[in-house]
Amino acid sequence: MSEIRWLEFTDAYIPTLAVWLGLSMALALPEYSLGSAFLQAVFLLSWSYWGHRFAHMVSTTYPFNVLNPHVYIHHSKSLVLPRPLELLIESIVNFLCFFGFYVLQELLGIHILSSSMIFGAAFLYISIHILDYSMYGNEQHKEHHEKTFCNYNPEVFDTVFQTRCNPDEAYTKNRNEMIHGLGAFSLAYALKIIFHLD
Repeated sequence: MSEIRWLEFTDAYIPTLAVWLGLSMALALPEYSLGSAFLQAVFLLSWSYWGHRFAHMVSTTYPFNVLNPHVYIHHSKSLVLPRPLELLIESIVNFLCFFGFYVLQELLGIHILSSSMIFGAAFLYISIHILDYSMYGNEQHKEHHEKTFCNYNPEVFDTVFQTRCNPDEAYTKNRNEMIHGLGAFSLAYALKIIFHLD
């Protein structure tokens, strides 16, 4: 078990995490309190990690390995599709993993999570996964494809929960992911205004 290198951790992750949390929380205000917005933001960012990790864990056996397009198409390439179609399917699957929270809240008539924050977290996950990992390539993501059960990302969660493929490597300063946050949460804010979301 690798010890967290706190100075390096702070330098590598905290600036991007602060931007993500701040932008995410802004989507929930003023409908939700600051404390509620913070907890929602932490939950949805955590879901990016835990949802991805869970998808791999349940997809180790039949029929889940075939029912999960993320594993069946994106990872194992059991169904080979043209790259644009594969990325579109991956984006839809990623979106639905967050959109499920929105649908569940609408069905139950209970809003624990800000709808606009749900969309913001979905857009953030999609933009990073599709652009940085799938289209432009990323060494950590390549390792995730080779070894499957490590580097689920965001890296801050892999570090905290000891799931980095190479825990002794330097922590990555993914400052470009702040830009993804700006784009993702701006799009979610536009949806909030247009569709009067909470």
